[in-house]
Amino acid sequence: MDNHHNNNLTRRATATDEDFLELLKSQSSQSEDGANSASPLADLPDKPDTSHKRKQSDIAFDKLNIGSRTNFELEKIEQGVEEDEDHDYYALHSPPSSMAYNIMNNGCPSSSQTRLIFSSYPIKNARFVAAFVFLASVAFVGFLRSSKTTDDWGFEVVGEGFATNSVSDWLEFYPSPERMPKMISTGPQRVDDTLGGMHLFTDVCVTNNIDDTSLRGLIFFDKRMAKNPKRCVPCSTRGMDAREEDIWGEMSSVDTALGHQCGFKGVHASYAASVQDWNECMAETNNHQLLIRNKQTQSPSYAKNVHYFQEPTLLLSFKENDRESSLFDSLFTYLPYWSVFRKDGYPFERVFSKSVQGCLSHSRNWFCELTHQMGAFGYAKEVMWEPTHATLYCFKSLYVNQLEYQRSLSHPMQITKHIMDEFRDEIFSHFGLPRPRDREEMIERDKKLAMRIVLYANNESSDKNRWEGLDKLVDNSKRKHPHVDFYIIHDFDVPIAEQARLFNSADAIVMATGDHFANSIFVPDDTIFAELSCSSRSPTNNPRFMELISGSAINVSSSTSSECSESICISCMEDQSSFTMSDKSFQSLVDDIVEKHSAITSVIRDGRRLKLGA
Repeated sequence: MDNHHNNNLTRRATATDEDFLELLKSQSSQSEDGANSASPLADLPDKPDTSHKRKQSDIAFDKLNIGSRTNFELEKIEQGVEEDEDHDYYALHSPPSSMAYNIMNNGCPSSSQTRLIFSSYPIKNARFVAAFVFLASVAFVGFLRSSKTTDDWGFEVVGEGFATNSVSDWLEFYPSPERMPKMISTGPQRVDDTLGGMHLFTDVCVTNNIDDTSLRGLIFFDKRMAKNPKRCVPCSTRGMDAREEDIWGEMSSVDTALGHQCGFKGVHASYAASVQDWNECMAETNNHQLLIRNKQTQSPSYAKNVHYFQEPTLLLSFKENDRESSLFDSLFTYLPYWSVFRKDGYPFERVFSKSVQGCLSHSRNWFCELTHQMGAFGYAKEVMWEPTHATLYCFKSLYVNQLEYQRSLSHPMQITKHIMDEFRDEIFSHFGLPRPRDREEMIERDKKLAMRIVLYANNESSDKNRWEGLDKLVDNSKRKHPHVDFYIIHDFDVPIAEQARLFNSADAIVMATGDHFANSIFVPDDTIFAELSCSSRSPTNNPRFMELISGSAINVSSSTSSECSESICISCMEDQSSFTMSDKSFQSLVDDIVEKHSAITSVIRDGRRLKLGA
């Protein structure tokens, strides 16, 4: 081990100071003749000679003790850069450390000068090294600051800006709007000629409506709009709803004073010649007051820096606190494209959503968890926004999913029964639901079917459509229908997986209206629905939707009087805050459900027997 260690040291010295060792060897003959009986270190100069790049030594080679580890001691010292008369060198302010060897004679130092310096990498051009180290340091610091960081969940986060523009493979950062090159926007272009509801824009920016967090503003850059003083003010929601069709090029009769097109529902258009021009337009007092009056206040209201994304990005907008709206207004527009993209590939590489931070990863929001489980966006990465409200997000290619396009399912060729079955099979599998979507498979697997009716009355915090007296109605029905399992849900403030299992266990759903009906996508085929409401009903109470999930609905009428003209009805309070149901009406409702369920299971079993007989 000692020999190996000493060999390493000798090999390092020989590799870098060959002429020095040759000098030592040449002087060894003098020590044999006794010509130099003094200490080998006695003739060392007090100061290093700076006239040569490599130091010379008068020490006799045979006086060097390098055969014992105890006589060879390593120590780090600071080494300065040597000057050379033939070249113009400059010493480094922070010179690198080098290895120095203490040379001992019989275990004791032979003079006060006991260090010989062996430089592993002799410095030949200090000016070049100094410049290289300086530039490398600057480049390294710039890399650290410009490189993308990740949060605790592994998602890319756009960091704080720095003084100059920064460009990466997927993002350009501009610390001020003046540095942002002018853009010319294009679009909307339909993504698929046979499908509607999704459009492609280029060179546009996105803002967030702080009055309605489900709305987005889309800044369209067109220098022809520079003379319009209200070019940056989006149309009001009332003006958007007043249009005959939700078409990008259509103006609103309510907002004619704006003098520009309105955009789509959920994505309101505003115009500018550049980002700086948009800032100046938004800063106008009249425009600022108009934004407040129309409830179109945008964030940012004044852009201080710009993030320009080069990769194709999908704009994902939805109402984060409304399950029903996020399903019908957002997901159902996207669903036909998902069916195509999962086979042919996703055209976008990132997803941008200002609805919920971390929607594609760790968010437990109902809609986010649903899209995560179904693999709605492939391997696309989420663009995480900064906590500041001064950053404007712009995109080279932006895919816009049109809100409310399929709310009423009025485009029958967009979502077919095949696409809905494909979607539901996917979420049944990923949520691990105990009952299959196809009731025929369920009957095959479970010969002893017990009918279950799942009920919900809305909790006490609801200001509309609370069902009073449900518990008493159920207690009375149990005596008449002992074979029916009545299950009352008291709260839907549970994870989506538990909501899915509750709906999946039902043969019939009897509930007060509300956005919890979005969980209807988790029921098996041929489930029976009864929605109770004093006002408007949910989008699930739509014959087209019932057809897509192979369900059926029982109509329950409402009245403001204590007596109902229909056999199955509810009596509503004047303010529609709550309603009651007579025992007679409830018994009639349960009888209808039992009869329908019996007929469905009988048809399925008879059909199965015919198949087995054939």
